[in-house]
Amino acid sequence: MTLQTTPGDSGGPARTDLVETSDEADVPSEEHERAAKPSAEPGEAATSALPAASTTTPATAGAGTPGGNPGRRVPGWLGNSGTVAVLSWLVATPVAILIPKVIDRNPFSAGASTIPLVAAFLLIVGLFVLALRWSGEAVAGLAAGLGAAWTVLMLRSALNGTPFGFAGLVGDMGRMSAAATRYTTTIASSDTLVHGLPSEYPPFYAWLVGRASVILDVPAWRLLADAEVLFSSAAVLAAFLLWRRLVGSWVALAIAALTLATWSDPRKAFEVLTLAIFVPWALEVFARPARRRMHWLPAGVLGGFIVITYQAWMVYAAIGLIALIVIAWRTEPDRWAYLRRLGLIVLVSFVVASWYIVPFGWGTLTKGGQSISDLYVSGSLNSGLFPFLDVNPLGLLQLVGLVGLVWLWRSVWWARPLMLLVISAYGYRLISMLRYVLTQHTGFLHYTARLYGVLLTIAGVLVLAHLAPIVLRRLRLTPPRVAGAGLLAIILAWTATGFTNAWMPETGSKYATMAHVEPLPGGGYPTYAPKEGRRSGFPITEVEQAVEGVLGPNARPITIATDDRVFSFLPWPGFIDNDRTAGSTLSRWDDRFAEVQKLAGTKDPAAFAALADEMDGFGPIQVFVLSEMPDGWGWRSQRFDPEQFSSQYWTVVDGLPRDVVVAIRR
Repeated sequence: MTLQTTPGDSGGPARTDLVETSDEADVPSEEHERAAKPSAEPGEAATSALPAASTTTPATAGAGTPGGNPGRRVPGWLGNSGTVAVLSWLVATPVAILIPKVIDRNPFSAGASTIPLVAAFLLIVGLFVLALRWSGEAVAGLAAGLGAAWTVLMLRSALNGTPFGFAGLVGDMGRMSAAATRYTTTIASSDTLVHGLPSEYPPFYAWLVGRASVILDVPAWRLLADAEVLFSSAAVLAAFLLWRRLVGSWVALAIAALTLATWSDPRKAFEVLTLAIFVPWALEVFARPARRRMHWLPAGVLGGFIVITYQAWMVYAAIGLIALIVIAWRTEPDRWAYLRRLGLIVLVSFVVASWYIVPFGWGTLTKGGQSISDLYVSGSLNSGLFPFLDVNPLGLLQLVGLVGLVWLWRSVWWARPLMLLVISAYGYRLISMLRYVLTQHTGFLHYTARLYGVLLTIAGVLVLAHLAPIVLRRLRLTPPRVAGAGLLAIILAWTATGFTNAWMPETGSKYATMAHVEPLPGGGYPTYAPKEGRRSGFPITEVEQAVEGVLGPNARPITIATDDRVFSFLPWPGFIDNDRTAGSTLSRWDDRFAEVQKLAGTKDPAAFAALADEMDGFGPIQVFVLSEMPDGWGWRSQRFDPEQFSSQYWTVVDGLPRDVVVAIRR
């Protein structure tokens, strides 16, 4: 990397760039140069974070090969950082999966986190040395691909010895496992539990796991850990690939790493991936990047992918996106061309997401429902309001980003759109706080901290990449090539250390520990489960055998169960969720619960059986999986009398482990 000063566009101020030197094949084409000129808004200088044309200097001549031989160069397609990143990720990821299995270290043992950390530091040192001799473009791509693969090594090390994903089958992860198991029986958008209803929650992640389960003939719950690992890794790779279109490859690498450091949750790897995609996608679609915008077709596909995987980022950023459209309409040289492109992107996104949004939208219009999911009040409801005031390196970077966005509002193309997205996320949070006070609906307002936290981190990186060359030029300092590589090495090492400490059982990760203390469906616990804190088991095998003994193999009865793990392991539809706030809008949880209350109060066995067959239009309950209690057989707060389940209508199997009783409708 070197410093380069170039005249500003349209007579604007001169621009000093942190330039990545690379092979001749990486010099932007004349077409790209022409496309860049009209991109900057009138009176604005293009961002210095963008990769400028490569220069050949004595230090970089022949940089494509060790020893600086100018007669031999890396082929153009191979020197491209995106190609290198993808290829290195594809090669290194299988190795990263195998290493924890071969070493087979107890993730709770002292020094278990040393394996991923040693691997990280060796990679960083190796890449640092390469960056001093080889093409910066290629080494940046190699660092991104290997860094993404390293996350696989780290997360697989944390889950070594257990088939479960992070958090086991508790809470959201139990519901995600149930959704994946549900998609082993259908390809249509489906509610996690209730038969015949489309999904309200974005279904693609669970759908992908479920269909992979069918293809691989592996239970869906066993594939959830692999999905968490691979989606987390893909988030790093996707962030790099998309940001390198907008800024230099080294800056893109820093953004990808620090995005992971700002917020990453393997339990919600699909959220991490969509957030990594959303921010650069939003800039490509709605802002005016200094290079040619992404073609409307891939932009539309990415938009549809975000919608079907996790669309909340679009909701939180909606105010900012609308503002960007208005600004673009006022400043675009060809307004109708902009709107036409935007319309095509929306159309493609709609087509990609239609199998999800059309059934749910139609169901909402024709059947109505009860929206209760956001009545859940998280303990973090009012946390993370001002992350840029935290006294740590990340908080300082975010503060730099916030100040820089205000200072550079009219100077660089990315400052205004990023600031509008930050304002939008905060605006949504404020509106939702007022709504919560009035209605008790949260709108999941606490999730906005993930969006504006990442936005401010990205802004911090871009601000520093923009201002550092200007400051150095004014001080008449030319930093050595080693300085940039050293700074990125520190960033990568810090990110790797923080990520490892956050998600290894040895270092006290709650969710990693839960993956190991979850009991296996056939009895017993994972290999390295600690003796303390184990979750109690559930006789899922006995329940399945009891039902199949009456209804036959492969039966899929509509079930009400005292333990959600029934639906995590078995592809049975449920009548109602155990957790009220887990119920979808279309399932009408409150109405269904009222019917269960009515059923529990029906003491006559014949009337009880008749009501269970219909449940006021909601369909039957064919199997009850209840807990034996001193005052009857229980499900949540409801109690059923054994006499209600007359042998004339029901087959009852009791005496199962954990005081579980099963009643099957004949």
